[in-house]
Amino acid sequence: MLRTIAFIVIMTVGVGAGVYSRFAALLLSLWFALFRPQEWLWVDIAQLRLSLVLGLLLVVPALLSGILPNITHPLCIGSLAFLASGLLAQPGAVNPAMGWQWLDFLARLILVCLLLVKMTNTKRRFVLAVAVIAGSFGYHPAKAGLASLLSGGVQFYAGLGGAFSDNNGYALGTVMIMPLLLGAAQNLSKHGLFERWVRLAFFASVPLSAYTVVSLFSRGGFLALAAACLTWVVLQRRRFLSVSAFVLVIAAVLLVVPLRQGYTQRLETIRIYNDVQDRSALGRLHFWAVAMEMAKQHPLGIGVWNYQSAYDSYDWSAGEYGRARSVHSSHFQVLAEMGLPGTIIWVGMFALAFRIAWRTKKSAFKSQLGEADRHFLFTMSNALIASMVAFLIGGSFVALALNDLTWLTFGLLAALDRLSVRLLAGEATEGGEVEPPATALAKA
Repeated sequence: MLRTIAFIVIMTVGVGAGVYSRFAALLLSLWFALFRPQEWLWVDIAQLRLSLVLGLLLVVPALLSGILPNITHPLCIGSLAFLASGLLAQPGAVNPAMGWQWLDFLARLILVCLLLVKMTNTKRRFVLAVAVIAGSFGYHPAKAGLASLLSGGVQFYAGLGGAFSDNNGYALGTVMIMPLLLGAAQNLSKHGLFERWVRLAFFASVPLSAYTVVSLFSRGGFLALAAACLTWVVLQRRRFLSVSAFVLVIAAVLLVVPLRQGYTQRLETIRIYNDVQDRSALGRLHFWAVAMEMAKQHPLGIGVWNYQSAYDSYDWSAGEYGRARSVHSSHFQVLAEMGLPGTIIWVGMFALAFRIAWRTKKSAFKSQLGEADRHFLFTMSNALIASMVAFLIGGSFVALALNDLTWLTFGLLAALDRLSVRLLAGEATEGGEVEPPATALAKA
């Protein structure tokens, strides 16, 4: 009952704010997509198609009021090119209906990302967008981590739903969101009572989320967690002090925090998978080889999300690892399903994203910037870099090329890049379109 009341209150306030503010409608859409209240409520709301309703609340008024998606930033152009590569692969799809379904999802996701780039035109808006993205997703692993910790360590077998439904995907999504929780917390106000509590909650959510990754028993999630933590620590100004503190914290955690029996043995199989003939790890090598064969025979790709439908036709092992299997890698997923064009764009997008993030991080040391602007650019760049590293590592072991967080990260980086240019030029960054201050969201 309390969950239903909370949902009704959030939707009522959010829709009311969204009527007045396009940015509020964007935040509500992001919250619904990442919090996934349909998985959280005890009542079925799937038939209401609220995702479509909120999408229309965002897109239609925005277009009518002249707020058009950004299609000029290189990352935005790359996103549209990636969608085009999916359309190019569709004629060769084994399961055309599945291909169209996921192309529709990708198109809507990219549209939201392009609007995010356009609307997130102030520091305040950027922090709010990151906070909503991180908090909406991060609530669930933080809650699960607390429950696992209080229970002395448990094992979770499933995730939140959607793209992050299984334990591996959920672990990866959790690691990707942890740097964003830190970035948002570092930039939320320390003065307002509400934001101060949110800031503390975000900081507390990071170790709890890390414990959820452990409780999911995902080896790919562990590798992503290690890579993201090490990246974030190394990116700090005082590297030696940060690394030393990180090592001490890890040592203290290992001594105090309970680990479920069998976890360390499972991690050991990462190193000796061939010696123990770990079928899960060996199967992944086979699935990746099949993906390369698909790309060899179909350079334009076999269609979005069609690997599983086509697998049996390309499986030379005669079903040794099962039938209709997943590719178990986001990168090989793109290679097989979107062919060489999609793969080139995919690699180029990440190379460009890291370049932009690093350039923005370096701009934080420019003398013409104030301390607040330097802190903003430095912390947000670090958060986005660590999140992308987590995906590149963890995404190598799970097929999540079309997950929301990766594409929203591209959108956030494009928005941050535009903001950094304005900050360096000395332009005001707390403006935006004039809207009635009916709610706190509208005031943003």
